[in-house]
Amino acid sequence: MSVRPRSGEQVPSLAAQVARASDPGGTTVWVRDRLDGLWCDEDFADWYPRDGRPGLSPAQLATVCVLQSC
Repeated sequence: MSVRPRSGEQVPSLAAQVARASDPGGTTVWVRDRLDGLWCDEDFADWYPRDGRPGLSPAQLATVCVLQSC
């Protein structure tokens, strides 16, 4: 597995709209908005070999791990 850095990706507007509607208190979206840009795929690039199938975005996985603890 390898990593192909994809920093700068935005959450699609419809996905953000659905997330805000499903969490009226906004805790999850608030945390995600504050963490946006805290880390990027390049921060994790040395952990992956340079060849192989592309893996999931490690920056997105790190954000999901933090959000699961909310």
